[in-house]
Amino acid sequence: MTEHPDDWVQTRVVEHRLGAGGAKIHARRGSSRALANCGEMKLLDLPQFARFLSERNVKVLRHKDSKLDLWELRNDGTFIHYQNGQSWDVFGNARYVISFIAERNRYAKFVGVWEVLSKHKKKTRGYRYRTKELAGFEDLEARLVVRWGEGTRSWAQWLHRRGNKDIVELLPQNYVMDFPGYYNFTLSYDQLSTMVKNPDSNREWQRMLSSVSGVYVLLDRRTGKQYVGSAYGAGGVWARWRSYVDSPSGGNALLKDLLEASPGRYKQFQFSILRVLEPSAQRDEVIYQEVLTKRKLGSRAFGLNVN
Repeated sequence: MTEHPDDWVQTRVVEHRLGAGGAKIHARRGSSRALANCGEMKLLDLPQFARFLSERNVKVLRHKDSKLDLWELRNDGTFIHYQNGQSWDVFGNARYVISFIAERNRYAKFVGVWEVLSKHKKKTRGYRYRTKELAGFEDLEARLVVRWGEGTRSWAQWLHRRGNKDIVELLPQNYVMDFPGYYNFTLSYDQLSTMVKNPDSNREWQRMLSSVSGVYVLLDRRTGKQYVGSAYGAGGVWARWRSYVDSPSGGNALLKDLLEASPGRYKQFQFSILRVLEPSAQRDEVIYQEVLTKRKLGSRAFGLNVN
């Protein structure tokens, strides 16, 4: 079945009060018409953005980078460095920038708001800005989703013109991301930990990962070494991965050694699924697929598998 561009919106109703203004977002999965109804509420309708109602020097940015995980940059504190260096004068004479990170198709998820303190043109090429992040928007970060519209190539827009975007959804607190399919994601340790500790906010992940057995790979992003494991029985992949949140080594010998030598190394772990099997799959069948995958990847000779 072909995925409709609007179908990524979660299968639920999201209703949340935003600040003292009592504004509500009410978004549900469905047709373009259903989402269009949510578009009756715009960015400037939210009390957090009321300070910009009369401003004409606010730019709205939709960052997208095929080579970098921009949310990872945000989490490790380097997003501001990324944003402050541009190949052309993106900010122009803006005093404030409201930043989003691109979501699927024509959507964007809120990051934060910055005041532009200064800018200078580089000797070679591009511009460098100095900015200060504004407080008061924390409750919306990584939760507020807007419809950017058809002109996604126009990623820097003035708020008082085309930048006052339609609001689509306010995601639950500690929501990580949409479930894209078993073979279409990687999860950092921090993302997995957030999901496991907040299952109500990530119900689709819990439901989908609990419903299958499978073969997975744990990657140490610092060295590129891999650990291939399998999950079967009650709780499936979700139950197995949950054990890494309880104990980052997951009970594996070489991972234990690695974490004894470098206790914080688990922050570099990345999880993904290599093979999905029916939840009714027998243990021997799952183990066979695990062993075969180890041979294919050489994770015994060059990775983190002992047996």
